[in-house]
Amino acid sequence: MISFETNRLICTPLTIQEYASFKSGVEPKWNGFTNPYRHLIKGPSPLKHRIPKVEDHPEFSEIGLILGILKSNKEIIGSAGFHDFPNHEGMIEIGFGIVPEMQNKGLGVELLIGMWKMISKRRDVKILRYTVSPENKPSMHIINKLGFKKVGQQMDPEDGLELIYEETVEKFLSRNQ
Repeated sequence: MISFETNRLICTPLTIQEYASFKSGVEPKWNGFTNPYRHLIKGPSPLKHRIPKVEDHPEFSEIGLILGILKSNKEIIGSAGFHDFPNHEGMIEIGFGIVPEMQNKGLGVELLIGMWKMISKRRDVKILRYTVSPENKPSMHIINKLGFKKVGQQMDPEDGLELIYEETVEKFLSRNQ
């Protein structure tokens, strides 16, 4: 299981058993940490997209959804995950969310950088992608702060207009060692 740490976070993927619990409508029994903000239970959740992928490809659980857990108190404060495996060009797209109570503390940036450093170790990953609604001011601030290049836009059936930002793994790592 791929787990890693950042300055303030323990980052660990959901297990296959935890995906199964969520599918059955039951919050998993967390091992050594808590979920006081009810992340993935209330509010937006990518589980409806991730559960079928894990069922089809159990190895996807390693990168599909990774919890961000505060080291200081062992509370889940958000998660990040990749939409799919890298495509034939080596592009991989990320999504993430931080509970409202813990936003504006730099935890989103910390989680994203940790995720991209982790996935950049894979030889099949060449391009990191981040898509965001131009109306999502906090996410726009984050991607602009990280220096990714806007490469286009797309119309998402659920989220509407999204701007597409990308960065090569080489360029990202040169700025984030």
